[in-house]
Amino acid sequence: MPPFNFIKQEVRPNTIPDLKVDATFRKVPKHALTFELWKIDEDRLEAVARPQYGTFYDNCAYIIYASSLVGHYANHETITREQKPNVPLERYIHYWLGSNVSEQNRSNVVHKIQELDTYLGNVASIYRESQNHESARFLSYFKKGYDVLSGALVNSPQGVRLFQLYGRKWLRAVELADIDWTHFNSDYIMVLQMETTTFVWIGRSSASIERRSALSWVQRQRTNCTICIVDDGYEQSMSPEQKQLWNKVLPLQQRMVYQTNKLGSDYDCKTNGDVNGSNKFRIYKCNQRGRLHLDQLDVGVPSKDDLSDAHGVYLLDNYGQSIWLWVGAQATQADALTAMGNGRAFAKKKKYPNSTLVVRVLEGQEPVEFKRLFGNWLTVWQDNTRGHKPVSTKFGKLDAVLLCERPKMAADTQLVDDGRGERILYRIHGDQLEELPPTKVVVFTTNASYVVKYTVQCATVVPADLACVGVKSIIYQWNGSEASAETIAKADGFAMASFEALNGGGMFVQLYEFDETPHFLQLFEGKLIIMRGQRSELLHSNNNLHWDFKTNIMLETFLLKIYGDASYNGKAVEEHPLSSISSKDCYVIKTNHVWVWCGQSSTGDAREMAKSVGALLGESSLVLEGKESKEFWQSVAMYFNQTLVINGQSCASSTTSSSSSGAGSMCNGSSNGGGNISPTLSNNCYLNTTIPTKPRPPVQLFLVWWEQSQLRCEEILGFEQKDLCADSTYILDTGTLAYVWLGSKAVKQERDRYTSIAQCYVQNAPFGRRSATALAVVRQYSEPNVFKGFFEMWQDELGKNFITYEQMRQELGSIAPSNALNEGSALHLNNNQKDFDGHKKYPLSVLVQEMDMLPPEINPLRREVHLTHDDFVSVFKMSFYEFDELPKWKKQELKKLNKLF
Repeated sequence: MPPFNFIKQEVRPNTIPDLKVDATFRKVPKHALTFELWKIDEDRLEAVARPQYGTFYDNCAYIIYASSLVGHYANHETITREQKPNVPLERYIHYWLGSNVSEQNRSNVVHKIQELDTYLGNVASIYRESQNHESARFLSYFKKGYDVLSGALVNSPQGVRLFQLYGRKWLRAVELADIDWTHFNSDYIMVLQMETTTFVWIGRSSASIERRSALSWVQRQRTNCTICIVDDGYEQSMSPEQKQLWNKVLPLQQRMVYQTNKLGSDYDCKTNGDVNGSNKFRIYKCNQRGRLHLDQLDVGVPSKDDLSDAHGVYLLDNYGQSIWLWVGAQATQADALTAMGNGRAFAKKKKYPNSTLVVRVLEGQEPVEFKRLFGNWLTVWQDNTRGHKPVSTKFGKLDAVLLCERPKMAADTQLVDDGRGERILYRIHGDQLEELPPTKVVVFTTNASYVVKYTVQCATVVPADLACVGVKSIIYQWNGSEASAETIAKADGFAMASFEALNGGGMFVQLYEFDETPHFLQLFEGKLIIMRGQRSELLHSNNNLHWDFKTNIMLETFLLKIYGDASYNGKAVEEHPLSSISSKDCYVIKTNHVWVWCGQSSTGDAREMAKSVGALLGESSLVLEGKESKEFWQSVAMYFNQTLVINGQSCASSTTSSSSSGAGSMCNGSSNGGGNISPTLSNNCYLNTTIPTKPRPPVQLFLVWWEQSQLRCEEILGFEQKDLCADSTYILDTGTLAYVWLGSKAVKQERDRYTSIAQCYVQNAPFGRRSATALAVVRQYSEPNVFKGFFEMWQDELGKNFITYEQMRQELGSIAPSNALNEGSALHLNNNQKDFDGHKKYPLSVLVQEMDMLPPEINPLRREVHLTHDDFVSVFKMSFYEFDELPKWKKQELKKLNKLF
């Protein structure tokens, strides 16, 4: 399908020119960078003033229009700037529905959306957003989060207000219509605003980043008010005056705090389909029969090719997480306008939640969130949103100084340096770990793992450039495709111990065969040889480390396929059995002589790489397809039992030797002819290294955290360095390499389990990709240039003045009592206390009831763990930690005494 040029076709066919458009919309420039926000209240459409951006009412509907240059992101601070008509823009319309919006407002906003869409010429993507279930793109417009005020309290006098605050990257502050304990949850931070005092109640399960954001939010809201911080379960620590104020609206004897997860699957990295990802999503074609009629496409793995009809509309059901309507370039305006309605009708028919995200996208202007749903999206959508050209792919042309000076170039090529630094190799096989002596020829076997300790060599002594490179050492771990679980586990332990020994001044990269990164291949100058596991004993038996191809008779016969055409994408891989050969490839064949065979269609750079590998093995002879000598065929036929011609058409018409002497061309027009297909050739595992100039995906940043042994993530669109917070962990996904960024103040569980985070993310990422993607771990303040280059204007000093939640709390200490909690929550470092804080809390009156009257989640033998800390101390006259140290008989005696047994 030819790409749709949306610049030439700004207006869709069959446009209705005289459709009435609201006068407010007509003020919007059609071809400009802009961010506009309108509010719909009953029948009125009014523009929201810029200072009010980010404040919504839950009984209203809102419309957002954002346009930006391709590959860039608008936000609420975007200033309107006209652009020339030939400059391509990305346009997005969002309509947001508050949780208490009326049916009238829902209907009105749909009509207004159609007016705005028509006015703009039907060239924008449209998102339907619901309160608390907004898309990542919507959230990216409001960097500091947003507030949702209660429409029910608009006309009521300014009195006591209760807010629910949550959200790691984007803080959502939701005003509640009534003040009651039922709104409290250990995941949330609650803010109780009174005339003279603002109480900030910190849920025990809330994250440090949420607590910091909440305190900042409170300070922005109320500047001349006393702030009192109250910890979940420690409400009795308040002063008598504060307790009296609190009890007026929230009596402590009625305290009930739920211990549940917020939002559940909205934050989950896993898709709602099966974990293996075989059920990514379903595609339907919309047929125009007067009402919604869908025909499901019978496709195993959905791909862009399934969207084949430019005159049609397709519906993509992402298993209730989102519904996408794809409108072809030649579809009528009526189809484009009714697409959103069809999406909503589909959601109702499937009984999906009313909050399900529905998006309409247009052919040629698909957003990245849509494209990445497809497993082959990188190869079928050729647009590259990053404007930096890669380093020249000509053989041997690598400017080491430029890589040090320009982080963007280093990030684009993924080359830290030119690979000439010192390297130490270790081989792990089973429980054996051995250091390999430095040799000119480096051979890996597929049944082993290898660890490379590399010292970065900078081609400059300029301090600024050295700081720009960022790392002094890199630990690489390479796992072969046939390596056992025991081997990989041993290699994991050794590699991570080596990384930890660097004391933060390095980077750890974990690779799998087929997924070698450019810098890893550059270490070996593109001459890395990967051989089958069967060679392992021959190569490494009897400490035969200084082995030579020519002297070991058992290694006299093998064939290497050359991948890549430069030192940073080249390698040689043993092929066995040989099933099919392409004219684009080069091979090195080792028999009683070294032959370098080059196909007719192979490039000069690829031939140079093949010759350099051949030279490692001894004196070699170059053989071109169609010009093979008789000696070559005799040498090959002598050592290969199978013929190298696989029932294919010869590309070399000049080869006319008789087949009885093993003659024939090595070329086969079809890569899947014959029944004896090499696994490497058949599954295209090496596809990513054969195209050195493949398009780079738009890089994505995710904030990640563990929640009850599941990995949760929030995507950050339009990211910048300021989005990286020291108390959090992030994943920067470049498509071929997933970087885990560990903040210096991140929780210990995340700092220690960084490989688990990366592996869990890669395996469950909610879009099409292979699960063996390479992983890299970088620490705050030790980021390499290949990481920094993905951020505009990286500043090494940014983040050095980070203020933790505990520090913020101490600064408020003059007005907020610390409640004797120095670490945010007392005794949190004790495992028993963590167990105590993890249980749902109930009033004492509930816990002393008869067994059949107890709530179902309470264990009658352990009622005491469901007390709050305050109640526990008042009942037992000691903390839970002290109580837990008592002998069993003494604990039972105390529990009987207090009717908790």
